Amino acid sequence: MTRESDALISHCPQCGSQALTWPSPKHFSCADCGFVLYLNCAAAVAVIMECQGKILFGVRKHEPQLGMLDLPGGFVDQGESAEEAVRREVQEELGIAIHDMRYLFSFPNKYRYRGIEYDTLDLIFLARWDEPPAVKAADDLADALWVSHDAVEYDKIGFGSLRRAVRRYLEIEYPGLEGGCP
Repeated sequence: MTRESDALISHCPQCGSQALTWPSPKHFSCADCGFVLYLNCAAAVAVIMECQGKILFGVRKHEPQLGMLDLPGGFVDQGESAEEAVRREVQEELGIAIHDMRYLFSFPNKYRYRGIEYDTLDLIFLARWDEPPAVKAADDLADALWVSHDAVEYDKIGFGSLRRAVRRYLEIEYPGLEGGCP
């Protein structure tokens, strides 16, 4: 079985041997020293932030998906809960504190970074405001935009998992919108 990862990982990280085998797509082992490494998916979070019939999107400042729309969020750090990651990422990216949120659903995703494709599991949360908070794009975001439900352009959302999340959210929460949004 040949995969892109076979070409990227050619030596055992423990002993330096080239005697690597890939018994499954999610792990490899070294025939010389017995080292085994599992390539599990990374946990990531995103939050649908809604206020007055609009959803807050960020515009990505960097690759992957430079210039595309994104939901606030990012990778979960070691030792951090998904909720803690949401709060940290929203603070870093938008400069606001998020207090009340609820978990909605999850989607698998592919995150291609510097030539390597990572499998992620994107955990989607919801936070609502009565009045729009004062946000300022920072960190990985070039801009922050409030977009009306009926003006969401799915093809401008950078990641498939987030396109699916926004579509499902609008279909579940606002079923009268003929399939969510155009």
